[in-house]
This record gives sequence, C-alpha cells and structure tokens, in this order.
Amino acid sequence: MYDRERLATLSAVVDEGGFEPAAARLHVTPSAVSQRIKALEQQAGQVLVRRTRPCRATDAGQALLRLARQISVLEGEVTRSLGDPREATHLPVAVNADSLTHWFLDAVTPLVVAHGVRLDLHVDDEEHTAALLRDGTVVGAVTTAPEPVQGCVAEPLGATRYRPVATPGIAAQWFDGQDPVHAFPAAPRVDFGPKDRLQTRFVRQITHRPCTGPAHRVPAADGYHAAIRAGLGWGMFTDAPAMAEAATGDLVLIGGERHLDVPLYWQHWRMRTTVLDDLAASVRRVAAGVLVPRG
Repeated sequence: MYDRERLATLSAVVDEGGFEPAAARLHVTPSAVSQRIKALEQQAGQVLVRRTRPCRATDAGQALLRLARQISVLEGEVTRSLGDPREATHLPVAVNADSLTHWFLDAVTPLVVAHGVRLDLHVDDEEHTAALLRDGTVVGAVTTAPEPVQGCVAEPLGATRYRPVATPGIAAQWFDGQDPVHAFPAAPRVDFGPKDRLQTRFVRQITHRPCTGPAHRVPAADGYHAAIRAGLGWGMFTDAPAMAEAATGDLVLIGGERHLDVPLYWQHWRMRTTVLDDLAASVRRVAAGVLVPRG
C-alpha cells in the first residue's frame, strides 16, 4: 500500500512545479517534502520525479500521480458527504480554448455550486488535452482523441464548426475574384499558437496544398479574435460568432459555405463517483445544445 501523505506530496510537487512551492502548499518544510518523495521512490523502486524546473513526473510517477488524484477525489467526496463543507474536491479538467469560451463553463459552473468542488482548468489545444489525462494531470478532458486513454472512457460530444473569416479589407486584397486554391495558402493568417492547426487543416482540406503565407501567432482567445478584426490576416471563428459578425459586415465569410468540423469527445476516468458522473452528464447536456451533430 502506498502512503496517502506521500502520494499527496507527489501530487503537490508536480502541481506546483517544485519542492519548495509544494512545501508551502502543504505547510511543511522542503526537507519533509524531499524525504517523502525519496521514501515513495524507494517503495516504488524507481525515480518518480524529474528534478527539473518545473519538476515533472516520470512514467512511473505518472501512474502514482493518477492514483493520488483518484484518492483525492474520493476523499473529498466522502468528507463532504459526512457533512464537512470545507473539504472541496479538487477537480482538474482539461479543455480547449474555444470550448471554454463558448460553452464549457456552462457545464461546470453548476457542478461547482452543487458539489462545492475546487475547479482547476488546464487550457490546451484539443489535440493535446488527452495527454494531460495520460500523465495524471486531469480527471477529464475535452479532446479530439476518440480512442480512450488507458483507464478512461471516451464519449462523443458532437463537433465544433469553424468558418474562415477576415476583414473586408483582407478579403478584398487577397480573396476577391481569386481561386481559393491559390488565395488561401498565400494569404496572411492568424494562428492561436504553435499547436493550432485549424487554419492549415482547413486549407489542406479545400486545396490539398500547404500554407505558404505569413502566420501571426496570438495565443489568447480575445486577442486572437481581435487580431483578425484588426486585419492581421484571416482565421477560423466558431460558427455562431462567424455568422453574427458576417451579418453585421464587420467580417466576411471568405470561404462561402466552406467550413471545418472538429469532432470532440469527453474523456474521463473510468472511476465512478457522484462528482465525475454529474460532470460527464452536464458536459454531454450542454455540448448537445451547442455543438453540431457528428456527420
């Protein structure tokens, strides 16, 4: 059996990125944190924490980190069921920026209120959120990965529909009277960040060619939308904002009826608890009212 205190210390070290901040969170000395991790590594017979900046779990450490998270969720739920409202269940969840902006908070906010959980959102590209489940960082994730991570369940949610938009000026300069096969790859675009492949996926889908134009990176949801409205280049908006701004004339749908549907899945631990079950049900319900049905 692995000691609960040592497992909680492992979780704190990975969460906080180091031994000293973990000590501050746990209200113990850094020496105590070091001793607990060493004792856990001796019991496991291998290194569990990479002493880097920030500290990261090894493959073996990730397995024990998942165990630590599961114990934390179960203990928090049991403690609250016994009448102690001060014990908030730590609920780390991964979600992509567009889902967070447009619908995910509507799914998790009632859960926070009803169960008194302590929400810990990890925002990453939807193609990368499953990795946070795999390494034990989160208990659930909105992801594009249909294959369940080991020990998890994957449920289809629907698809986010994206449309290419640009300012009237960018549209006139690069797209008016131009064949999209030639216009899209060469036109300047705005990417959300280094992991964002929406624009390049869309271009390959309609042209079978790579993007060659300049790409601006704006890794913030509000900033990304503002950059496109300011005329830095074209980019992909989710369906409702794209249609709304095209209706006012602020932006132009430069692809006509062309769009890109990105299927999303909710992956979560196979472990059954009231909090995780209610979270999955809420995510399914809210997503069904926002996402387009899978084709």
